[in-house]
Amino acid sequence: MKNNFEDTVPDLFIVPDFDNSRAVVSFSAPAGLADGAWSVTARGVRVQAGKIPELNGLVRFTVAIENVTPWTPNNPFLYSLRLELQVHDKKVEVEQKFGMRKFHIANRRIYLNNEPFYIRGFIRGREAHDHPNLLGLSEREYFEKNIRMAKVFGFNFVRFHSKVPSRECFEAADELGFLIHVEIRKYYGKYQKERHLEDMDLKKGILPLVDPVHWENTIKRIRNHASLMVYCLGNEIHSPGRNKEVKEREQQLRALDSTRFFLATCAYGEFDRTESDLDVQHMGYFVPFAKHADMFDLTENWAEFGSIQERPMETGKPGATTKREIRVKFPVLGHEVGHYAALPDIDELDRKFSAAAVEKPWWIGELMKLRALKGLEKDYPLMLKSAYHFQFIWHKQVFESIRKSPVLSGFHFLQLSDTERYENKNGLIDCFDDFKTGVDKDQYQRLNGDSVLIADLPRRTFFEKEKIRVPVWLSTWADGLAKTADISWTLRSCGNAAVRISGVLEKLDIEKGKRKLCTIEVRLPECGNALSLELVISLNADGKNLADNSWNLWVFPNRPETLALKKATVSLRDISLSHRYPLLAIDSNLSRPQKLMIVDRFTEHVFSHLEKGGDVLMLYRVPETRDRAAKREKFYMPSTWDRFKPVIWDRGHNLGGFIRKHPAIAGFPNSGLIDFQFYHLIEDCDKMSLDGFPEAVDPIIQGNDKASRDRYDPLKFNLRELMPGWTMRKFAYLFDLAVGRGRLMMCAFNFTGLNGTVPETCGMFESLVQCVTSKSWKPKTRMPSDELKRYVSEKGKSPRIKERMMTQYWQFDEESLESAKYWEGAEAWLRKED
Repeated sequence: MKNNFEDTVPDLFIVPDFDNSRAVVSFSAPAGLADGAWSVTARGVRVQAGKIPELNGLVRFTVAIENVTPWTPNNPFLYSLRLELQVHDKKVEVEQKFGMRKFHIANRRIYLNNEPFYIRGFIRGREAHDHPNLLGLSEREYFEKNIRMAKVFGFNFVRFHSKVPSRECFEAADELGFLIHVEIRKYYGKYQKERHLEDMDLKKGILPLVDPVHWENTIKRIRNHASLMVYCLGNEIHSPGRNKEVKEREQQLRALDSTRFFLATCAYGEFDRTESDLDVQHMGYFVPFAKHADMFDLTENWAEFGSIQERPMETGKPGATTKREIRVKFPVLGHEVGHYAALPDIDELDRKFSAAAVEKPWWIGELMKLRALKGLEKDYPLMLKSAYHFQFIWHKQVFESIRKSPVLSGFHFLQLSDTERYENKNGLIDCFDDFKTGVDKDQYQRLNGDSVLIADLPRRTFFEKEKIRVPVWLSTWADGLAKTADISWTLRSCGNAAVRISGVLEKLDIEKGKRKLCTIEVRLPECGNALSLELVISLNADGKNLADNSWNLWVFPNRPETLALKKATVSLRDISLSHRYPLLAIDSNLSRPQKLMIVDRFTEHVFSHLEKGGDVLMLYRVPETRDRAAKREKFYMPSTWDRFKPVIWDRGHNLGGFIRKHPAIAGFPNSGLIDFQFYHLIEDCDKMSLDGFPEAVDPIIQGNDKASRDRYDPLKFNLRELMPGWTMRKFAYLFDLAVGRGRLMMCAFNFTGLNGTVPETCGMFESLVQCVTSKSWKPKTRMPSDELKRYVSEKGKSPRIKERMMTQYWQFDEESLESAKYWEGAEAWLRKED
């Protein structure tokens, strides 16, 4: 009779002694053990065999293994231990597979089998980050499918958030080569009503952090699996270094299994605690570009979690502070990185749930209704495409930034698969563990494979003839590396313009880890028209490609004297056009305007000018968008404070956007989708909402809103449904109207970059001017001037749509993590009457 080891020898432990090419086996002899034998095989071939040396008490024996084949994620080679026991009058067979592998840490580096190892993990486990077996597969098949997909996207590790998976999961991971992190403590979640139980655990001491008997039984149950790498007590446990129970559980683990890593908590741990082998830390809810390009290189926000020695983290007062530099003591993994949302493919999900004959999530039907209410059915395919693209360009930025980080030894990515429980969609694959149509797995392999090339490009837009320096990094953890490699690069045009600049450098030293390989210096070409360029870099060793990667750059003419405008009436509070365009004759008399009026708000003069046949370039930017104390606009175009960063789970409202062909952007290079050439235009802009607009308008540049709730709406405000006022809005960055006898170009972009000659800001402004000064510009949508005036006047008198608590934090872009003071202020603002 074959049994699982738990039924006969529940404390069986197979310890791979990798350095000495042997395995040490131990277990307590079951009562009535009369005889026994053991054997070890490798893929059906016998390695060693022998008799059970003891029939009472602790049984212990050593298995010598010649020519050991190590277990690794790339080669998950398993051995099999077979016990044949005579217990009383029954013959019992026990079989357990194991891998010959070794984990250790030295000099703040993680090692697998004495080789440096980099953790490329994703998160599942908790309901918000997981999904049930919707296809009715066997449990083994269910986990195998998820692991195979994870490996396709380059991952080698899974963190089970607040969960220990089943035997079937471990067996699948053992066989397929995937590492597992488990968490013993149940997590109720900050936004769930049961969270008070967790608070009781820590604050009142009523319940243990982790029950020691459950801890011991769990360790014994899972410790023989080759795939198990990390034991963790739980998620975001506060002050673990000062909690004596954490130390007790650590000591208990060391006695039961000293071959794996112990981690007290994922995030929220003190930087100077000593009980854990490695650490997982929040790196902040910024995005790694421009002013936050170095967010994965910094440790300063770890200070928020304090010191076990009660050392002060910061002294002084606002305006004169001294902050402690946090020293990295462990290998550190980035906590919950890259959790950037996209839109759900609700039509495909509706079809798949019907085909699977399982209950559809409530939000699918509700999002379909909301899409119809907003008139977005025809736009939705482009919305999906552009949302996936925006998600990808930020994932690319995250993966590359982390791979060259001097403080990180890996990361936990949130997340691989979508959940069906909530409407947030930040996975790379859907809740059936199937590919999404708009997600390119090959692109992710380039960013998340064993070897990744990184071009350090904190900006992507340039003026012609600029000289740029591009540091190039290699992060490689591949086996069998050559000692040297050759790098080649090409800067080439994406369109018809024939730009091609290239270079080669041979015999660069390479080894496992991350290092700066070289610096590319190039003078950008002169150009009469703006260019889309692609920088392509390839690394080859021994005639084989080790890694390749590419980045889009945009180059703009720097010729302000060629502006297609000689004179205009201008009223702009934050922008000085004369700084960039000294030849432009600027008239500020709004009562007797020039043909073209360039303004940033609606006034009586604007409506009069349009009615009389004048042209208006509206660079819409009003103080109340970003200043809560500012006076409300009399004539208000509904808008919201925007950032060029993705929705982070439920923080924010930017899911990218798409571009319709129009002469207004003829001089601005684009692929039809919003990309990094829009960074300074969207960052800190007044994004307009066309929900409820009197006329049907197809924006020239349309933005995507998120299609999910703010977690605090149901928790704090009892708003449990999708709220149309601030969900799936029809956003516009640019649209035009024929108003009265005049023409109006409405633009939401931030043009303060004209004060500092930011390339894309200048390029967009000059392209818009080229259009609005042309007689051939003919807006498709016509609107009486009194109708427009009535609309913005009514909106000026109406209560404003206030962004919700999570999005306010995203807009402020000030703190790496939300503070208690922030939460208090955000809620108070929403409750304040207009």
